[in-house]
Amino acid sequence: MHRTRLRLVEGLFIACAVLLTGCGQEVTDPAVSAPSDGQPVTAGQPVHSCETPLGCSEFTSVHGTDATGDVAWLGTYPLKLTSAKFDGVWTLFVYTPCNYLQVAVSRDDDVLTPRWRMVSDRGCEGPTFSYQEWTEKLFDQPVTWKLDGGVLTLSNSHATIELRES
Repeated sequence: MHRTRLRLVEGLFIACAVLLTGCGQEVTDPAVSAPSDGQPVTAGQPVHSCETPLGCSEFTSVHGTDATGDVAWLGTYPLKLTSAKFDGVWTLFVYTPCNYLQVAVSRDDDVLTPRWRMVSDRGCEGPTFSYQEWTEKLFDQPVTWKLDGGVLTLSNSHATIELRES
């Protein structure tokens, strides 16, 4: 049994090496356009842009509420949020006290609908574990957003959070 697991792991390593062999090669497909700065595009390298309604600004949480009332930790253990477009997909980067989320969203007027989400897993300790869960729940469903000057408000049935441009 132990020998079978070792062979399985060995096989997975070989498969990964074979799949990653071409990752650093320059793209020569004429259908793929180069970034505007003239740098060559390489396979697997997404085209990055700040052309989102939030630009590439960083926002920091200052206040929030949910069904239990005031969410005080948002001021003492603030969330940080930035956004960018990668290959035309608007992606939010949400930094929690112990991890981060990447949430690809589609926009319909003032509603951001999650398309997919990726969460890092560094192992939260103490109360930061519940802060992580709270933040993930916020982005499990569509979020209404409003940018008023330097204040970004995100809201849905789970919570409302106010972030200031930093």
